[in-house]
Amino acid sequence: MSHTLSRRHFLTGSSVLFASAAMSPALFHPAWAAGAPTRLPIPALADGRGGDSVNLQIRAGEWAFRPGVMTPTLGFSQNYLGPTIRARRDTALTLHYTNTLDEAVAVHGHGLHVPGDVDGGPQLAMAPGEIWQPTLEIVQPAATCWYHSHTHGATGSQVYRGLAGMIIIDDDESDALGLPSRYGVDDLPVIIQDRTFDADGQFVYSLNDAGDDGWLGETVIINGAVAPTAIVPAGKVRLRLLNGANARFYILTFADNRTFHKVATDGGLMERPVPMTTMEMAPGERCEIIVDLSDGASAGLLTLFEDEWDEEGEGILSGLMNLFGGGDKPLPQPTLTLVPDPELPANTAALPETLATITRPAESEIVRTRDFILDMDHDGGMHTGHDGHAIQKADMTINGAVMDMGVINERVERGQWERWRLLSNQGVHPFHVHGCSFLIDKIEGEAAPDDQRGWKDTAVLDDDGWTEFVVRFDHTASEAHPYMYHCHILEHEDRGMMGQFTVT
Repeated sequence: MSHTLSRRHFLTGSSVLFASAAMSPALFHPAWAAGAPTRLPIPALADGRGGDSVNLQIRAGEWAFRPGVMTPTLGFSQNYLGPTIRARRDTALTLHYTNTLDEAVAVHGHGLHVPGDVDGGPQLAMAPGEIWQPTLEIVQPAATCWYHSHTHGATGSQVYRGLAGMIIIDDDESDALGLPSRYGVDDLPVIIQDRTFDADGQFVYSLNDAGDDGWLGETVIINGAVAPTAIVPAGKVRLRLLNGANARFYILTFADNRTFHKVATDGGLMERPVPMTTMEMAPGERCEIIVDLSDGASAGLLTLFEDEWDEEGEGILSGLMNLFGGGDKPLPQPTLTLVPDPELPANTAALPETLATITRPAESEIVRTRDFILDMDHDGGMHTGHDGHAIQKADMTINGAVMDMGVINERVERGQWERWRLLSNQGVHPFHVHGCSFLIDKIEGEAAPDDQRGWKDTAVLDDDGWTEFVVRFDHTASEAHPYMYHCHILEHEDRGMMGQFTVT
């Protein structure tokens, strides 16, 4: 995959490009398009705000991605993916996991500010038949987070088969803003993934066969459906977008080039809404957008594969301009269509000018700087994976080290601001840190754009320049239960591009 155009330059130039050409109804299995529209599946809501335990059974199942064809899958208390867990700031969330599979599973609360012993890192893997019941004190602001497998050496395979779900945190401040908040009506979970299916509709996945860029699926699925439709009110609709892919970077836009407003990043609300016509999302990232359907027209969300829109290594914009200038690429189809129903009660209130207050630390408060350099070194050999199969040896390292469950790579002091600087020596990597949210200062050596200046837990880096963020850890993580930092391309993580750190 050649990510020639940086996120910084892409976002700067995107509105100019798409103003010049309306895009028609992204990439889905053409044989599956026949028949009635598929309704967008809305995961069941598991309400953990009242103190009751949320029971989550890790189990095998079957799911019909293609009408009439069942695919073996994994899920949390359902056949594919898991329910949306609802939590609230300043309350306790108790989760009760039961592993009914014949393989070990660790489950990480991605984006949650919790201590290491309930974070769900690989040290907390449940053996077959085992139960894990963590109680999480939710102390962070309202945000869209998620939970997913974090099993050492098997994260990619288990997430690919379905072990992922969304977490929504509410608080008084976000409630008071009047944003769309009716779950499944005008506040929609949108879990975007890509999968490859064989002729029988079964998953195709192999860590051994994944390339340098990780495993790239061919078909976009939204909440487990191919090209679904959602019936929504003819007003403002909130999409909680999660890039739940193993490795794909997505470009998101609407087929009619309508403007939407980004209102939240990984860790919660931004300072103010940011108008956009297109944006990029890396694996692991979340964002919330508001799209206005008060004009009554349907809106088709396009999910483009970033790597497929880079013509001859000249950058994404070059590829898209070639398409709309009469190139030979076929026009994409929507991966999700929003159809407004004027009979449904609609949110027509104006967006608030201010959403949240974000205070960045003064330079004098930053007590330490840490550098992290990511490498992919190939020696052509083989090694044995977690499942006993031979895997092409590609040493995925951070600061020269491959992930070792017995090694603590960094030691951090609690409650102190630090600056973390990130650089890739090869490829583009989404870098995720457990147990915190951080504030990005620079992306590839230049100031972060407005839509990336909210609270984040995943940052993109490459070899064009240093990405820098400031971070403070307010919870502890021991040597027995450390936090992780890693590339969120899951095949890179499984092959060693991950480190461990304590907070004391």
